[in-house]
Amino acid sequence: MRSRGTSKSAGRAFVLCPLIFSAAAFALALVALFAGSKPGQMEDYHVISINMSNFGHDLGGIGGFFSSVVATLESSITDELNEIGNDIADKLSAELGISQWYSLHVMNACEGNYAPNATSPGAWFNQTNCTKTEAGFQFNLSSVLDREIEVGPLDLNPADLKIPDGIQEAINYLNGFLLAIFVLYVIGIGFSGIVFLLCIGALIIGPSTMFSVASAITATLATLALGIASAISTAIAKKGASEINDKGDDVGISAKAGGKFMIITWVAFGSIVIALVSWIAIWLKNRRSGVPRRQRRSNKERASYEKNHSRV
Repeated sequence: MRSRGTSKSAGRAFVLCPLIFSAAAFALALVALFAGSKPGQMEDYHVISINMSNFGHDLGGIGGFFSSVVATLESSITDELNEIGNDIADKLSAELGISQWYSLHVMNACEGNYAPNATSPGAWFNQTNCTKTEAGFQFNLSSVLDREIEVGPLDLNPADLKIPDGIQEAINYLNGFLLAIFVLYVIGIGFSGIVFLLCIGALIIGPSTMFSVASAITATLATLALGIASAISTAIAKKGASEINDKGDDVGISAKAGGKFMIITWVAFGSIVIALVSWIAIWLKNRRSGVPRRQRRSNKERASYEKNHSRV
């Protein structure tokens, strides 16, 4: 009795590992899903950010794209240009009425300016606005810029400041995967939460074979969902940033995949993998423990009983 109780207590101790890591996976996946959903809420954890602070840099030197813009600016804001001078790259976004950056999250987009300014080392994202949160959100940078330029401080025609089509095409590529990523995160979060609850149950009752198998199956489903979500997010963010940088180089638009987002999504995946491996180890330990032997002994006793009674 004493050794059995000691063994049961030791079994419960093993459950602490998947308990901790399933909780970590659950929490981190939630962060990945909801980060940036409100102004000031973990903006750094975006899928991709688009830097517009250099939009229009060297207006006169990039050919036909900004030729009409130069003419408009020279005719309507000569004084403004003279005042801006050599700092035009830093100040043009404010003059145009657009934000210095735009970011894309799983369920929404945000925008704002760099603080204390775009050229400061270690500048941070100062959010000024976020769209509403919804599954399958679609971000249209061209429409946003047109609207902001139209109501901006300068009387400009948004048609004169159209961004290259390839940039919006790259964003549309990102948009195409957002609903799938949302669904995968929801599945991963749900199953990670179930694994955590099963761990709580196993901690109270004991890590029986039923708990081990149920937890391993559930953790496998969570692992698949979070693994695929992380892989897709990483791939589209890197490809999208590469395309935007390629198409936007001449007009001062650049992009960067969200490094912090990638870290938390892959750590969430790694955490649920550890929980899965832990439950498989617990299940294997149970099979090698006295539980199977007791079952075999019970079967032998039953067979002996039936044999003796058959003789009678």
